[in-house]
Amino acid sequence: MTTTHLPARPYVGVPMEVTLEELPRLVGEAFDRVATMLAAYGTAPRGAVIRYIAFRPGDVVDIEVGHLVDPAELEGAPIEADVLPAGVYSVVHHEGPYAELGEVTARLMDSWPEAGLVPAMAHTTTGDDYASWYELYLDMPRPGPRGPEGAVEVCVLVLPA
Repeated sequence: MTTTHLPARPYVGVPMEVTLEELPRLVGEAFDRVATMLAAYGTAPRGAVIRYIAFRPGDVVDIEVGHLVDPAELEGAPIEADVLPAGVYSVVHHEGPYAELGEVTARLMDSWPEAGLVPAMAHTTTGDDYASWYELYLDMPRPGPRGPEGAVEVCVLVLPA
C-alpha cells in the first residue's frame, strides 16, 4: 500500500446501480458493452475501470463501469469521456482472485489512520461519498479456482497531508 500522484485518467463508462452481490456478475457485461461501443467509433480501450460513486444502505452501490480512453480518438464521436481526477491516491496492487478485492480494500482503508491519510470526499445527492475511488484492471481476467482473477489496482483519492 502506497501513496502516489496519479495523472488525470479519461474514461468512458456506463452508470449502474447494483448490490455488492450482483456486482461481479454484471460488470463483465458492462465492460463488454462499453468496449463494443468504443470499437464502433474506432477507439481502443486502454484498461478496464470501475469507479465507485456512492454507497447506499443494503449493500447497494452506484458505479460506473468502463474503460480508460484517449479522448483524441473520440473526436467526432457522440461519446464524451469523463475524467478520474489527478491527485494523490492511496493505492494497493492486487494480483489474484477478484473475490478478494473487498478484503484488500478493507486493509487499505485500515492503513489510513496510521499513515495519517484521509480520503477526499464529495457531497452528492446520496450524502458524503468518496471523491474518487476506482479499481483499474491491468490485464484481461483469467479463470482461477475462486473465479476470475488478475492484476488490479485499487485507487482512492486522499487529502493532502
